[in-house]
Amino acid sequence: MTILFKKSYITKIINGEKTATRRPKRPMVKPGGEYNIRVSFYTHLPDRFRVMKRFQQRLGDMGHDDALKEGFRDLDEFREEWKSIYGAHDPEQVVWVVEFQHLKPDRNL
Repeated sequence: MTILFKKSYITKIINGEKTATRRPKRPMVKPGGEYNIRVSFYTHLPDRFRVMKRFQQRLGDMGHDDALKEGFRDLDEFREEWKSIYGAHDPEQVVWVVEFQHLKPDRNL
């Protein structure tokens, strides 16, 4: 399994600007695991990522640093994106957090 990312996030992931993602359901990835970066159900990039941590957190417990790890300038920008994807931002909602590290592909293969 892996995690599907919006195409607009890919550059941020590759540049190291996005190192975390939050999901309402538990992602099927494990700490230490390496996974392809998937951009659609059937399409993935040669780039991979390594899961560093996976844990639960209330959306309302996010701080400024968490928003930066998500690739946003601040919490307000993150909240607006969350609403656009999931319809609402409930600070009491418990979500799954995956912190990851981008792995550069071996272009010599």
